[in-house]
Amino acid sequence: MKQLTLNNSNETIALGERMAADLRPGDVVVLNGDLGAGKTTFTKGIAKGLGIKEIIKSPTFTIIHEYQDGRIPLYHMDA
Repeated sequence: MKQLTLNNSNETIALGERMAADLRPGDVVVLNGDLGAGKTTFTKGIAKGLGIKEIIKSPTFTIIHEYQDGRIPLYHMDA
């Protein structure tokens, strides 16, 4: 297992953006963490890397947000 320490939200977004470059249709990324751990911030980076322009919001109260305007669709779920 590899461990990374990210010092702020900009680093978290940048990591998500770099990861997005390797994502292909059908890939699943599972993020597990406490409320406020940075899961949505990381997802914002993935969305940015996919070219999604919409504002990324936490799906905590809506269960799922769908973003279709990027290189591949992004489904952001709270399950």
